[in-house]
Amino acid sequence: MLPTMKIRDLEVTRLIVGSNPFTGKSHLDADTDNDMRNHFSDEQAFAMLRRCEEVGINAVQSRGSIPVMDLIARYRQSGGNLLWLAQTGKNIATFDEELDAMMDYSPSAICIHGELTDELYLAGMLDRLGELLDKVRRKNLPCGICAHFPEVLAYAEEKGLKPDYYMASLYNLSQPDRSQDVNPTGERFEDSDIPKMYEVIRQLTAPTFALKILGAGRRCATQEQVRHAFVEAFTSMKPGDGVLVGMFDKYIDQPRLNAEYTRDAISIAEQ
Repeated sequence: MLPTMKIRDLEVTRLIVGSNPFTGKSHLDADTDNDMRNHFSDEQAFAMLRRCEEVGINAVQSRGSIPVMDLIARYRQSGGNLLWLAQTGKNIATFDEELDAMMDYSPSAICIHGELTDELYLAGMLDRLGELLDKVRRKNLPCGICAHFPEVLAYAEEKGLKPDYYMASLYNLSQPDRSQDVNPTGERFEDSDIPKMYEVIRQLTAPTFALKILGAGRRCATQEQVRHAFVEAFTSMKPGDGVLVGMFDKYIDQPRLNAEYTRDAISIAEQ
């Protein structure tokens, strides 16, 4: 198994796999979205998740939407052993209902969705964050906070909310001028976001996963560029932090390569 991090009582590998490719959400372009959707039948999704286990990854992260939860449940029924780190829905009005629905699928941990925490921040309602975190705590599971705005994570620290873990997107796609709705050519990824989020990550007191370290494919022109992004991540975060990476294995064995880059990057960071 890959090196691990501790989330309350969970031993979670410092590389985990994301679920967006299974639903064709590439954050890149429509062609890639369609390519992912066409590729990931249940059989292909299960094969890639099994490959993740083979190379030492022990957890998958996904939002608590019925299609993805059903997919992960079927994978587990087929003999898969990945931990499931769940993410809540994006709407505060349906938070309780969606949280209860996720419990039927036996999550290993639950994180408050980044788009929800970002909306609270933009609306000046971050004082609701502790209340949502407590609702997850009452499920007797490790609880986390995800965000695209570094200010959300800094707020959680300042107020002593004490989540068991954080998920931090290196790119702030929740900025009002960054969304696909505003930009017809797609979401706007700004590299200037990266050092700002790493600076906050280093100050967090809970284990943290960095998201979008590869810029949703924008930092993958060569395998050397991919390897560099892993080294950058592990040398820019706290000892023991990890990364969440969506993987699309149609053209290359991404689970194997990402596991190799993780081991190498952790070794460099520990020197």
